[in-house]
Amino acid sequence: MKKSIITIIAAASMLAACYDNVKLNNDPEFQPTANDMIGFSTYSEKTTRAADANSVNLYDFYKTFDVYAWKNSGDDEQNVFNHVPVEYFTTDTQGTYVYKTAPAKPSTEWGASWATSFKGWFYQEIRYWDKLATGYNFYAIAPYEPTPSPALTIANGDSNIKIGNATDTYKISTEKNLAGYPTITKDKKYFGFNKDYMLADKSETKHQLVTLNFHHILTKFNVMITLTDKYIGSQPFTIKKLDIVGLEDEGYFVYGTNMTTNGWTTKSGSKYDIKLDKDFILKNVPESVEDKTEYSGYYWLQTLIFPQTLTCAAPGALKEAPANKYLYIEYTIGTEIFRAYYDLAYVFDNTLIAGGTYDLEQGSEYTINIKVGPEPIVFEANASKWAVEDENGLDIN
Repeated sequence: MKKSIITIIAAASMLAACYDNVKLNNDPEFQPTANDMIGFSTYSEKTTRAADANSVNLYDFYKTFDVYAWKNSGDDEQNVFNHVPVEYFTTDTQGTYVYKTAPAKPSTEWGASWATSFKGWFYQEIRYWDKLATGYNFYAIAPYEPTPSPALTIANGDSNIKIGNATDTYKISTEKNLAGYPTITKDKKYFGFNKDYMLADKSETKHQLVTLNFHHILTKFNVMITLTDKYIGSQPFTIKKLDIVGLEDEGYFVYGTNMTTNGWTTKSGSKYDIKLDKDFILKNVPESVEDKTEYSGYYWLQTLIFPQTLTCAAPGALKEAPANKYLYIEYTIGTEIFRAYYDLAYVFDNTLIAGGTYDLEQGSEYTINIKVGPEPIVFEANASKWAVEDENGLDIN
């Protein structure tokens, strides 16, 4: 197999931010108004510039997030929100975490105009703006968990967000494969992961709607397999195995200086392998097979992984597994078996030599499009001429 059978499509993250401002009413009031209530609006960054389904609406990913906030007045700091669920409502009824006990519902606290005065995100026990406060700091994380596991620590200040620690880690191998294996899918998917951790930029909003912009802090990893046009045979072309071996499995997070710098520390020796081993026919499905779908151009894998640096152990197609993280593929044409190993760093950048590195970045989506189809064996036939020897004569009388 030639190294050209694998091509890479890698898309970096794009921040899509919109702001929705509410006019501040500076007139003295004796009764609280909608402008005095602390309300929330949210947006999410896209993980790629690709599909429209890659939404900028947080409620497409999660209907609830966890909010923390502090206000300052001179030297005095006071906690205003501490592990408070904020939930998205489209109807005036009970929620999963907010107003979960009937007859409580958004209009109970937010009034009859709840659906038009705010942006759909509600919490219980309304907090009000302190007009004498010198500043507010808001922090938020999704998904909301009543008892976060691993433990969540959010404090007011720098390096304030922590998910777990060295002895309390998140196992990324528990994540779902949204490709739906063993059925696989032709569509790219973004919603439905177990924990697509998302953090909001710190907001210092005062006296207006608090707009929170959430960022993905893991890495989305997709694998598609496509049959090249070079395959012209009539035999079934079947993918037998696809393995991604040696990915990092356990880690904890400490926020650094920004949302794109990798804040994850992975546990040494914690490795996991993704092994997909159900047969899928890319072309020429036999009459005896019930499923007549030809699976060329389908996703085998759509999952989350930790951001990590890949180091190339060896370039090109390999007969044996390399020392570092690698991809293994096995397929058949008819009954003939084809196998190859590829260093995973080389898969993402086929210009790398041994020792070269490739970064899978936080908040970014990467797609490997594996294009399979070896060159056909073609014959050309020539015939050698008869060797002309000396011509001898024989006289018969």
